[in-house]
Amino acid sequence: MSLTHLRQHPLRDALEQELQQRFFPPLQSPALLCQFVLTLSASSRAQELQLMKQLAAQLGQQLLDHEQDANLHWGEVMLRWERHNEFSTLTFIRAGLTSNLFAEPMSLVPDPDWLAQLPGQVFRVVVMAVVSPADLAGRDPASLFASQHLISSELASGQARLWTDFRKHSEGAGRILLLDRGLSPGALAATVQQVFDLGNYRKLALLGWPYCKQALYQLAQQEQQLADITRRIEQKSDDETRLLDELMQLAAQSGHQQADNASRLQASHAYYQLTLDRLKSLNESPVEGLMSLQHFTERRLTPAWRTARSVLTRQQQLSERLGRATELLRTQITIRLTRQNQHLLSSMEQRAGLQLKLQAAVERLSVVAISYYALQLLDKAQQSLKHWWPAWPADWVQAFSIPLVIGLVFWYFWRLKRQLHHAE
Repeated sequence: MSLTHLRQHPLRDALEQELQQRFFPPLQSPALLCQFVLTLSASSRAQELQLMKQLAAQLGQQLLDHEQDANLHWGEVMLRWERHNEFSTLTFIRAGLTSNLFAEPMSLVPDPDWLAQLPGQVFRVVVMAVVSPADLAGRDPASLFASQHLISSELASGQARLWTDFRKHSEGAGRILLLDRGLSPGALAATVQQVFDLGNYRKLALLGWPYCKQALYQLAQQEQQLADITRRIEQKSDDETRLLDELMQLAAQSGHQQADNASRLQASHAYYQLTLDRLKSLNESPVEGLMSLQHFTERRLTPAWRTARSVLTRQQQLSERLGRATELLRTQITIRLTRQNQHLLSSMEQRAGLQLKLQAAVERLSVVAISYYALQLLDKAQQSLKHWWPAWPADWVQAFSIPLVIGLVFWYFWRLKRQLHHAE
């Protein structure tokens, strides 16, 4: 029964294709290889792919849009192309050797004009000579390299040996000499690929070093500035609003710097780990009296990686200290505002007490005034009655009305207060 009627995962074919990529073509010694490493931006990828597809078509091959690598037979040379996240590699492979083992890089490129059309910048160029023991008869490999920088070690459990110095020579490229002592074509290809990857990832890991130097200088200034602000917060020797503005500006600078550097430094960390992985896969054994790849990496690359990690840690710690200083200053401002509010409430309470006393005094005066005017009105009414009714007992009514009017007025104000109290 066919499987085509079953539901297929949309990434099934793409993932299987990815698993089959990144494999170097089988090699046999002797051979000469030259690898160009080009760094490219995301906007240049389309142009690179278009040029590679055109070349593949000219050579009778087809290159699909999703492919990340290709092996193109270009006359006597095989071109190995690999595309990575931020760089691409072009490895030109030719069987046989030159008289001095190493050749000019461009002599291995069938069409230099085509290579010049590729976008990106040249990041690394390395020429590797893969030789057999017979090819080294009567030759001193060490003479091909700078003696004070010579690196040599056994690889692949002693089935290969490597010489290099990681320096650019007169032909404008680095040199690697690899002695094949009987590796199979597939194992030799894997060893060559790992050696190339080791050098590429090691150099890419160092891309973060300029960022580190700049970040270290800026961090020292920012940490000193934060220490000064913290001292002024402790001594309360400056305006809190001004201190808060300075903290906000420093936090913005720190955040901007961290955003600029973090991705590059994290990429350096990833490349450093890849370098260690490739170094481990080479199964290296040191040669007595000579520097090994492991020793060179620990001596040159590991300190740079530790510096990058230190920068990331210090940036994180600075952000945390800025947060704590900002929180401390905000707490001080909150406490000061709370005290001001308490003082204001106390003053308002005093005013309210005085107003209550004044209101009570006014109420008592109001009782007297209203009682006085009420008695005056009552007296006028009695005089009128007295005129029309001479027998009216004006004196008796006057004496009786004084406490009655005053009592009624007091009772009225007491009732108003009671109604207001219940309303509250």
